[in-house]
Amino acid sequence: MKRTFWAVAGYTAGLGTSLYVQKRVKRTVERVAPEQVRADVADRSRRAAGKARDAMVDIRDAANEGLTAMRAEKTDLLAEFAGDEALHTGPARRMGRPGRATQSFRPRHGSRSD
Repeated sequence: MKRTFWAVAGYTAGLGTSLYVQKRVKRTVERVAPEQVRADVADRSRRAAGKARDAMVDIRDAANEGLTAMRAEKTDLLAEFAGDEALHTGPARRMGRPGRATQSFRPRHGSRSD
């Protein structure tokens, strides 16, 4: 719970600080910069925001593609597993295909009992 609290607090502080700095810079540029500089800053910020938006769309599309491929692979593996009755018999240590060398199952934690 502590980690969640501090993670949320950190993200909130970072977001608040970045918004504050952005607002402050815009206000200062509007006050002291000539019109050409203001237009240049506005144009650059629009281009940067567009690039960030495009990057987010690309990341979202890649994540969706990966999830789709993962779900398809899971479906294929489950169908293969369900079709091979030899995998369903015996303890987990003997999992594997008939005729192939099988690797034993060893839990991550605890002792190994043979």
